[in-house]
Amino acid sequence: PPPAPPGRRPCRPPFPPGPLAPPAPPAAQAPPPKGLAPPAATAAPTLPPATQAPTPAALPAAEGSLSAKKCIGDQSFRPPAPMVPAERRPKTGEQQWMDENWPGYHNGVSLGGAFGIEDWMFFSNPETPSKANLQLTAGAQFDQLAWNEELLKGDLQTAYATIDCHINKFYDDKALDQLAEFGINTIRLVVGYWYFDDPAIYPDDTWMHFPTGVGKFGHYGVNPDGFITPGTRPLSDLAMKLWNRNMKVLVDMHAEPGCSSPRQSYAGMHCEAEAPNTWNGKASDGISGAHVVQRASDNKTWTDVAWKIALERVVPWIKYMNSLAPGAIVGYEVINEPDLAGADGSLTEIRSLTMDLGKAVEDCFPEEAGVWIGISTASKNSPVEQVAQDYKGTYPNFQDKFFSDVHHYFAWSGCITYASSPSFSLQCACESNLPGTDYEGMDADWASWMKSGIFDDGWQFYVGEWSAGVGTAHTCNNGVPTADQAEAMYKSQKWGFLNQYLHYRGKAAGGRSSFVGDFYWNGRMGYNWNPDPNVCGGPTSDKNYAGFENWDWSFLRLIELGLIKPLSELGWTPSSIAGHKDATCTGTFPVLCAAGSTPAAPPGGQPGMGPAPAPPGGQPGMRLNDASIRPIVEARAAP
Repeated sequence: PPPAPPGRRPCRPPFPPGPLAPPAPPAAQAPPPKGLAPPAATAAPTLPPATQAPTPAALPAAEGSLSAKKCIGDQSFRPPAPMVPAERRPKTGEQQWMDENWPGYHNGVSLGGAFGIEDWMFFSNPETPSKANLQLTAGAQFDQLAWNEELLKGDLQTAYATIDCHINKFYDDKALDQLAEFGINTIRLVVGYWYFDDPAIYPDDTWMHFPTGVGKFGHYGVNPDGFITPGTRPLSDLAMKLWNRNMKVLVDMHAEPGCSSPRQSYAGMHCEAEAPNTWNGKASDGISGAHVVQRASDNKTWTDVAWKIALERVVPWIKYMNSLAPGAIVGYEVINEPDLAGADGSLTEIRSLTMDLGKAVEDCFPEEAGVWIGISTASKNSPVEQVAQDYKGTYPNFQDKFFSDVHHYFAWSGCITYASSPSFSLQCACESNLPGTDYEGMDADWASWMKSGIFDDGWQFYVGEWSAGVGTAHTCNNGVPTADQAEAMYKSQKWGFLNQYLHYRGKAAGGRSSFVGDFYWNGRMGYNWNPDPNVCGGPTSDKNYAGFENWDWSFLRLIELGLIKPLSELGWTPSSIAGHKDATCTGTFPVLCAAGSTPAAPPGGQPGMGPAPAPPGGQPGMRLNDASIRPIVEARAAP
């Protein structure tokens, strides 16, 4: 591995050692990270009685058919049973229509903001700001850890009650019903690692507050890193609610132990781009940015903790839920945007928590499990080109297991015609990275995937995050979105995604499309939300929102405003969608109306996630290919 940069102490030996291409023979595989061992050699954890649940008859044994795949990590964890009964309803009319017209397409939405706080989503400029109740002044730096620390300044039971309100009611039954009626059939469930943490994983670590097992909040505790956690039961309840409504779940691990991306609220805390963090350093040394933890001095690294939680908690939870509700969990994205736009994690370290961990996770599922592994890219040291090479050279047998997650935003740049008056092109939004069009290279990272031939070879992918938000237009609209632009941005991008599905149809195994679907970011914003246990409410409505800069990022608000419509109402079928191109993909609107008004987003993040400037286009995958794209746009705009 490369030497540690100046100012950073050398990290532990990476897992596994050495480059992964060409692939090493099986006998050369390195041992698992510290704390992991084959199940037969690992003592089963003993959980407090309050967190135990009966083992359903359908749950696979800890070994059985998995032993041939060499699953590492103890698989004996049994999550607490969900409180929500399995009572599956018939599919909604729109869900049935999707099955008939777009078979296999994951018509999705991300449910962020419930199991992990991102500050920008809760900006509201309230008259009386309250960090404890997520009433945040615009621009305030905040995150899950900061929220938990604020709550813990008061009564412990009130802190637990506030969290309990938030995770159970932020997406309430009405919201889930709206999504199902709209035809949503898959949810990207955004979570932080602390929901899978418990005292039995590392018994020598000191919890700040142990779960007592007594009373309404007996399953709640505060882990060694300062995060309030109720364990997995709320996740199980939500997954069961979604299954009952015929919506599958893609689990997305947004926040990893140790902080995997610096200065990003989605990482659970605002850390610095240096050790100790997810990629380097001992857990007992805390987290960069002066975050003190209570992890034992036993030489385990943050990467070790991430592996152990993934293999000994997340995997058993997925198997348990799928035994209760067959097909409830269809995918597990092991890490979101690793080391976002940074270079702290080396190539080997990024591989360890993406493809290497993904292989170890897959080895713990039986062949018939049907759970894909989401692979996200974001680090400077692990570019798309290298990941595609690793797929082909090291993991060729995972073609039907590794699904690539592409994040695709126009919030900060992209599809702008730089003529005398800059304007945004809807044709470009429709055709962005659609093979055979003028704009097939618009998103540079996506274009790199395309050039590698991965998708044409049948490796599958999805757009894990996208939005109608187009911040470059805000200076032309008094600083906020407009209804017509939000509607046009949604329709044009959705048109493009459906045509991606059609273009790659038949290229994946079994005649499936290599493009499997899209997930809008996000289900809702927190503009009207108050988790105070005495209030516990604040719907995403069609009122009292217009001054909120990011209202068009809320899928539920777009539904309630009537700005987006189900695909059946649009009449978009595989045979008819081409005929809707002119109405959907024609037109422009002004952007960058004030000099120097390009939105200053953080590296790859959503608005408000930090002070650093973004690469052109926001997400790492939205860098403009200026050499090839801008001349095309300017030529098209010329008289």
